[in-house]
Amino acid sequence: MKFIHIADIHLGVKPDRDKPWAKERENHSWQAFAEVIGQAKEEQVQLLLVAGDLFHRQPLLQELREVNYQFSKIPQTQVVLIAGNHDHLTPESCYRTFQWEHNVHFLKEEQMEYIELEGLETRVYGLSYWHKEITKSLYRNIHVKEGDYCNILLAHGGDEKHIPFRNKDFESTDFDYVAFGHLHKPSEIVKDKVVMAGALQPIDCNDFGEHGYFQGEIEDHVCQVQFVPLHYCEYVPLNLKVSQEITQGALFEFVEEHVKKAPSYQKFKITLHGFCDWGTSLIPEELRELEQVVQVTNQCKADYDFENLKQQYGQQILGRYIQALEKMPQDEITKKALYYGVEALLAE
Repeated sequence: MKFIHIADIHLGVKPDRDKPWAKERENHSWQAFAEVIGQAKEEQVQLLLVAGDLFHRQPLLQELREVNYQFSKIPQTQVVLIAGNHDHLTPESCYRTFQWEHNVHFLKEEQMEYIELEGLETRVYGLSYWHKEITKSLYRNIHVKEGDYCNILLAHGGDEKHIPFRNKDFESTDFDYVAFGHLHKPSEIVKDKVVMAGALQPIDCNDFGEHGYFQGEIEDHVCQVQFVPLHYCEYVPLNLKVSQEITQGALFEFVEEHVKKAPSYQKFKITLHGFCDWGTSLIPEELRELEQVVQVTNQCKADYDFENLKQQYGQQILGRYIQALEKMPQDEITKKALYYGVEALLAE
């Protein structure tokens, strides 16, 4: 049985709202979702697993219709989905009464249930979120019904506020495959068996690295999966160490050249650190205006000459402060207190 496992599609999300490419990024989640549907059709995939957060918030009726239309394009594929913490069910949710295509199965109950997929000899277990947060460990000790079926758990969670679990909870699981969502970084918790799909596409600049989906095959209760990246957007951290010898002009030229060499789908989150004469008060504005730069954070510290400051200010507050800190044990806390204290006193 061929299957595709996706999660955290976040349809309706609007990343990078203050950037020129905001409208383009808004469309990426829909485009990536449509590409997965096309891939399922081309590969004649028999099962599509959607492990929560299909939407970034409560879906509108028109959005459900659009998603349902996409599912109707793969009638040969059985689709099983659950609601996650972002698109959790509410008493007024359109999710509750929406009529899906015949090949779509929504496990919408708050308690664990399963669907038996005719023709695939497969049972898919799962539950949906009815609250934004669920702190109980609901995925432990799940009893798999007897019978010669392929058993799959469709799940969403992984941190303390969203159905926490430990990796070792699944080391000896009875499930043939566990399809997780929620954490946006794709990973194989147990190789070829327990998989966190990650976000289909990143939803903010802290979702570093490649994103996409997992495609796999189960035969005789043995599963094999592979990650398939989708390159609509990829956020890349660029950490640069600055010294007092580096001018802002040289820094800009270095970053500009680096960005030009990168693929157009990559967006850079730049962090500057180190010591420099322009300190924390100035950030090269030109860096922010580069086409593929999404954020610039300046964590540089001014390159203070503490000995000169101590002599210059003598018995004044600043001089005495430096002398007092120098007599203390020189650990990381003392160093931070010295720097931040001098910065504050000089500002006064």
